Amino acid sequence: MQPILTERLSIRPIRPSDHDALQAMLLDPRVVAYLRYRALKTPADFDDSFKAHFLTDTTTTFGIETKSDHQLIGFYEFHPEGTTGILTYALSPSAWGHGYVAEAGRAMMAYGFETLGFDELQAHYADANPNSGRVMAKMGMYDQGELETFTLDNGETVRVLAYHLMKQDWQTNRQADAG
Repeated sequence: MQPILTERLSIRPIRPSDHDALQAMLLDPRVVAYLRYRALKTPADFDDSFKAHFLTDTTTTFGIETKSDHQLIGFYEFHPEGTTGILTYALSPSAWGHGYVAEAGRAMMAYGFETLGFDELQAHYADANPNSGRVMAKMGMYDQGELETFTLDNGETVRVLAYHLMKQDWQTNRQADAG
């Protein structure tokens, strides 16, 4: 697959050389506090996931690197559920606050609708991380409300909220932006 290029980013399959940067990211509790990857606690846990998931799911899992210095700063992935793709993303803390998630997300939404053929895209976030919800809105997604509530190991109660976008709405928005 050819990389997907945005103004500042290259989005491409995860490579073996991404191991150390991705491990540092996914073993950082600040990054994974509300992600499915918070169960990865050790380098061995990460190694298993890296080999079994990140290196093998090359059509649904992507590294995000900066074009300026070719450093891996995060990842985006799709979790297919029928005709819906659920987006998951994470960035290393040094990349927070630069608009990278929304920039990569718009390109990933195009890929999800055009290449993977999804009819709907969703993205979920924890209420304790409202910035993530704002990014989803910036990407053109619509608030879908609360999905569930769960309790973390530390006793914190987390409300999971969602945004979504239907393919026909995405196409209409693209036509309006182009015209």
